[in-house]
Amino acid sequence: MSQPSYGGSHGGGASSSSGAGPSSMSANSASSSDDKNLHQLDAVEAATLIRLNGFQRTLKDAVKIQDIPVIVTLASPPFVIYHINELWCRLCGYTESEALGQTCRILQGPETCRATLASLHAAATSGRDIEVRLLNYTGDGTPFQNTLFVRPLQPECGSRCTHLAAFLLVRYVADVPRLNRAGSERDGGDSPPPNPLPAPLPPPPPPTLPPPPPPPPAPPVG
Repeated sequence: MSQPSYGGSHGGGASSSSGAGPSSMSANSASSSDDKNLHQLDAVEAATLIRLNGFQRTLKDAVKIQDIPVIVTLASPPFVIYHINELWCRLCGYTESEALGQTCRILQGPETCRATLASLHAAATSGRDIEVRLLNYTGDGTPFQNTLFVRPLQPECGSRCTHLAAFLLVRYVADVPRLNRAGSERDGGDSPPPNPLPAPLPPPPPPTLPPPPPPPPAPPVG
């Protein structure tokens, strides 16, 4: 299987392909450091793409996936969120009740590339596969680089696309300012939501050293 290739332009944008075949795209980033190696998929992205090539494109199968973050939306604008799995909730920092009925705008922020969003919208409305890199934000404003694999879903009977499934490959970034969501509608204007990232592990305790040996006996006198 030939690998999709990334363009190296910093401004973003993406191309897509119909059906299950490989597609190509240009990656976007809020930092030029993310554009150093965009000529091909990295190993993790390539492995994800190979796995998705065997994905059964039905809503029934999409909602069963638990080992990769998945979000399912309706297939027509404004692409209302229909289903999210637990891993998506943990990574993106929204509960199911907060996300369902919303749109993916809840993950967007000032550094989210508008040109790439336009490419996503065009592919989604025409029912085409697309893969893009997009900078998104968690519920508490933490930025993350998201390789997004979008696939149209078909019902068990019929051929009309009814839903879209998006699979996330997430990398957190440190060189993009955090989005301040305090006072937003999400948290009712009181306090910011809890950080969805797992708390760092405490440092290990210092090693226990054995007690020093006793001093040697004093020499006899005389």
